[in-house]
Amino acid sequence: MISILLALLACTGAPTDTGATASECGDPDGFGTDTGDIPNVLGNWTSQFALNFYDDDCSTENLDADSESWIGSFELDGRAPDALYMSFGSSAERYWGAMDQNGGMTLAGQHVHPEGTLYAQFGGLVYRDQYQDRDVIDGSAFLGLDVDADGVIDCRAKGSWKAYKSGL
Repeated sequence: MISILLALLACTGAPTDTGATASECGDPDGFGTDTGDIPNVLGNWTSQFALNFYDDDCSTENLDADSESWIGSFELDGRAPDALYMSFGSSAERYWGAMDQNGGMTLAGQHVHPEGTLYAQFGGLVYRDQYQDRDVIDGSAFLGLDVDADGVIDCRAKGSWKAYKSGL
């Protein structure tokens, strides 16, 4: 319990002797005091898929821009830069990924889809939108569907993906 409290204090900027670095707390370029201005990515986010762009080559009726409602609220956890993971809603599915000191981030994993196994990749640029006064991930998502469980993606879809950090 004490080690958890010390780690939390280290990630809030309070002086401790835990040796936690800013990147371990979700901010690969510092605690917001440097010139990189990449926000801390850990925490709760709300995302939108295929709002501005969507394209697919699927004949499957259950894979389109409106059918993937599981892509929405998610929690981003782990350690930056290379041990991050996100999970959507109450799902136990984890999407593992990494980010760099410039704010580029990508996460990938599998989703149990009614039509088969869906391989998903989400990525984009993490930044602070000064006009909306919010932290944003702006990028795209790729979905590859394996309908016959042979390990081969039978159809694919891609679309815009944008996430906003929840809370203040």
